[in-house]
Amino acid sequence: MPMNLATGRRPALAAAAYVGLFCLIAAIAVLWSVLRGSSWSEQAVVSLSIGLRLFSIGIALASVHRWGDRLPGWLVLAGLWGAAAVQLLYPLAETVVKTLILTGVMEPMNKGISNMSADGWFNFGAMWVIWGVPGVLFLLAALAYRVRRPAPWAWVLLGVVGGAALLFGLGLLIG
Repeated sequence: MPMNLATGRRPALAAAAYVGLFCLIAAIAVLWSVLRGSSWSEQAVVSLSIGLRLFSIGIALASVHRWGDRLPGWLVLAGLWGAAAVQLLYPLAETVVKTLILTGVMEPMNKGISNMSADGWFNFGAMWVIWGVPGVLFLLAALAYRVRRPAPWAWVLLGVVGGAALLFGLGLLIG
């Protein structure tokens, strides 16, 4: 039976499973680090990331399970779009920068997203695996949810702007 991404539940379930696997791996890494002598405060950023991603799992599951119908549709829709934005903005920005460098429009600074070394390309791939793939899944889940439970586009905008603001805040916290 063909899957209809516009109304299907699979993108939300896949997003929840994919992000859940990340949370499990990251939590094991945090615990391992603490057991080897690192303090919990040194693991704060990763722990915050795990917490936010667990919240996004809840939003994804709320979009496809009956218990999620108790939540306002606009809240779930904004949450899905926010999760998509948070996870897609940085990989998309890095893709644009690398494309500009490869086409000669921009000169590389060889740090951050303009790093064109082997390490830079490895990080680029990892960025898409860790953030981009679930971001695309959340985007598909948001589109499917809006078909099932229509809500004004203003909530989509709120989710994207809220997700971008959260990403910016995390960047300030980390950097």
